[in-house]
Amino acid sequence: MWLKFRTLCLIFFLIFLSVPVEGASSGEVLISPETIVLTLPRTSTQEYKVSSTPKPMKIIIDSNQPLVGFSPSHKFNDVVLKEFRYSESKDGSSRLVLEFHYQVPEPVLRTGPDFFQVEIPKTYVNTTERMVIPGVVYGHQRRGDSFGPNVVNYLVINTGYTGIEVKLALAQNKVFGSEHVSSMGERLGAIAAVNGAFFASDGRPLGIIMIDGELISEPYANRTALGLGKNKLVMDGVSLEGEILLADGTFLTTVTGLNRPRLQDELVIYTPAYGSHTRTNVFGHEVTVVDGVVTAITTGNSPIPPNGLVLSGHGLKKALLSSLTLGDLLEVNLQLTPDWLEMGIDQIIGGGPRLVRDGVLHVTGEEERFQNDITKGRAPRTALGITENGRLLLVTVNGRQPNISVGMSLAELGNLLMELGAVQAMNLDGGGSTTMVIRNLVLNLPSDGKERPVSNAIVILPPKK
Repeated sequence: MWLKFRTLCLIFFLIFLSVPVEGASSGEVLISPETIVLTLPRTSTQEYKVSSTPKPMKIIIDSNQPLVGFSPSHKFNDVVLKEFRYSESKDGSSRLVLEFHYQVPEPVLRTGPDFFQVEIPKTYVNTTERMVIPGVVYGHQRRGDSFGPNVVNYLVINTGYTGIEVKLALAQNKVFGSEHVSSMGERLGAIAAVNGAFFASDGRPLGIIMIDGELISEPYANRTALGLGKNKLVMDGVSLEGEILLADGTFLTTVTGLNRPRLQDELVIYTPAYGSHTRTNVFGHEVTVVDGVVTAITTGNSPIPPNGLVLSGHGLKKALLSSLTLGDLLEVNLQLTPDWLEMGIDQIIGGGPRLVRDGVLHVTGEEERFQNDITKGRAPRTALGITENGRLLLVTVNGRQPNISVGMSLAELGNLLMELGAVQAMNLDGGGSTTMVIRNLVLNLPSDGKERPVSNAIVILPPKK
């Protein structure tokens, strides 16, 4: 009988079939991606009692009669079910203990004339929600899927609610900075915050950031970005073009970068957000511009004026800038496509890849040139979405915590966002950066074991008193 039990376990685990339970004469367990179904024989005088313990998670089945043929223990190669243990008492009663890797919902019990059945869901969602302030709702999920458990935290923000502002924060208010999300939130008086865009090891954002209408960093690879304005939420791929014009409108050259290291044959603009100096070498040519007037000319590491900018050229661009002299008048034009500034957008954060487009799963990892460390496998994730009625969703998924929260793939993350109501959604920086803070309390469990300093954050500011 035990051989039959073990064989059935293996067969049904591998091919995910179900069988009728009516008239079963011996114990059977059927394991599928969605459920675990244990069917036990029952006589007219046999009684079963089911109880459970949460930590460790066990379901205990007591019977007033023995269960013939059960081995004292049997381990399972299953993401949820860990082990069966069977024992008998001297009075003829028996106990079957099902031990699980993590917490599962209460089982569904069924009884027939000759069988007793226990069904344990492997896929489930337990959700609680509460209001943080009017216009901001916090949700928490403990969920199980065929690949394991996950802990999800999310915020639903009514961006049109009077006084609520969703803004971007730059670590230490500069490009080369790092700071905890909780610190940025506290510094700005935020009611809640999550981590934002990807960043380099030196803290520099990798992707477009605009704060209060000021462009801080440039887009990369036309990756997906979110734009925020008064009662506006937009999501699309964004690109940047720039040009330098002389006083008479004559075209001088194009701009190739903003607030990042200058490469060969490039012209990069440096603004005060970058820091006090351009950090460039002496192999370039740099022109300082204040109020459209050339005020200084150097070769590298120029001071960045608080009310101006520096044009830094190398190679071919260096030769073009060398034609300028002190006092020359210039016009520096930067143009976003789409033109979100024209639409009233004053906060932009880049991320990617896209997860959901127009209510359909649409993951664009390859198109947006993301590496496998982002696109493959499960990981802690941060994402945002836009609902049909214009609400902003900010979502974090814990990960890298076996039997607690295993994280999600990008496709799974997209499906989660749609489940929460998103019709548009995009991924943000994740892994150890994933952080959600409400009222200065970190609510998720960072995979590093502690909060990681990051480059930027999305903050929710309460109405001003």
